[in-house]
Amino acid sequence: MTARRPTAARAAVLAVAAAVVVGAVAAGAVDRAATVREVAERVEPTGGDLAVVFDVGDVDADVVRATDRVAGRIGATASVSRSGSLGMRRIARDGEFVHGPPSGWLTPMVYVSLPRGSIGRVMGSDVSAVLGADSVVMNEVTAQLTGAQEGDVIEMQAADGTPVPLTIAGIRPYDQIGWAEIAFTYDVARRLGATADTRAVVYGIDDRQAFDAAVRAEGLDTRQDTKVNRSWDPPDPDDTLSTARTKVALGEPWYRFAATGTLETHPSWRATYLTDERVLLNETIRIRARCHVDVVDGLRSALAEVAAAGLAGAIDVANANAFGGCYVPRFSRVSGQIGFLSRHTYGMALDTNTTSNCAGCRPRMDCEVVRIFRRNGFAWGGNFRRPDGMHFEWVGEPRDQIAYPSRYCPNLVDARSPTESVGDPGVLGNGALVAGGDAMNHDHAHGS
Repeated sequence: MTARRPTAARAAVLAVAAAVVVGAVAAGAVDRAATVREVAERVEPTGGDLAVVFDVGDVDADVVRATDRVAGRIGATASVSRSGSLGMRRIARDGEFVHGPPSGWLTPMVYVSLPRGSIGRVMGSDVSAVLGADSVVMNEVTAQLTGAQEGDVIEMQAADGTPVPLTIAGIRPYDQIGWAEIAFTYDVARRLGATADTRAVVYGIDDRQAFDAAVRAEGLDTRQDTKVNRSWDPPDPDDTLSTARTKVALGEPWYRFAATGTLETHPSWRATYLTDERVLLNETIRIRARCHVDVVDGLRSALAEVAAAGLAGAIDVANANAFGGCYVPRFSRVSGQIGFLSRHTYGMALDTNTTSNCAGCRPRMDCEVVRIFRRNGFAWGGNFRRPDGMHFEWVGEPRDQIAYPSRYCPNLVDARSPTESVGDPGVLGNGALVAGGDAMNHDHAHGS
């Protein structure tokens, strides 16, 4: 069966959704900016760069303390932040439906939350000035996707499953609020049950070299599951798309939690965005997988190039068909209903050679295969914070001409030549606030 691109079908699904809807961590983890380092109540930005330190799961208390010492060494300010994904029920205007999934279903919404004293200094006074105990600021990419306007009400589902209506008090540029879809204060975070501290932030960095030296002195660059994202970091060929960019490119998933706690996606969403069944991706490398309809062509192109290069033997077809695949609806849980949808839920990632590339292990994928996949619009998981060498994730742009000192399988690019990358900015900027969140939260219980 061939993949299809059902533009009309997608519009029909959204119309049905509208009709359906209209008809129908830690305990004591409070505003730790006040305990880590006193943060004055200021709303103007400090200037300078920022950096974010995070772990797999909640940020370790030792990492928070070390990050605070880093800030102290260089005269910057440290805070903790919370990021993750919660389910959105709907957006309404004057009580009328504007956007959302069918009744009883959710769509993911990635958030970032900072103590009130830090928001203005990190995101700007025009963000902090409008945020309160019942409001959020939304990025303009998500606002354009959903049709949201200032003053609309976004109904979120809290960690315990209860609905929480919040006012969209402002819409700001995508980069300004750190690539998150919505930003809010710790007061709102508590209402939503988003009480797990996930990242330590250093802002007001005036000397990048001094920051790097302080990070080394505190040993933050040697911890296995700890990563430091800097606002001045250049593009990495294995960076993945943010959730906002993913939804623009591939559509918003509709999901819910079954009584058993497992994740399921809406039948109409599956019919619209996924192939009807497992399809053959290549006649030589005979992987069969059910994937997103807009990702299939990229997979076929990559596998065809692998086969033409005489590298078919580097792909374990039997393993991919038994334990890998594309579409596997999974949820990487932070707490309650807070977490991240695995990118396999979108059907946008292919896993293969799983037994020789266990999560967290040194990757053992042929580097030429990796570079071929990058050339065909995929990032590779071998350089994730926790290596995931089995994982190839669609990004929709060539990544083989980005000169970057990847730990494993660096691109073979003349570093003196200009590199080219489209999509997200050439440096992380405020995107460091949430960058890496989705990529570092894959749940590899396979079978598709």
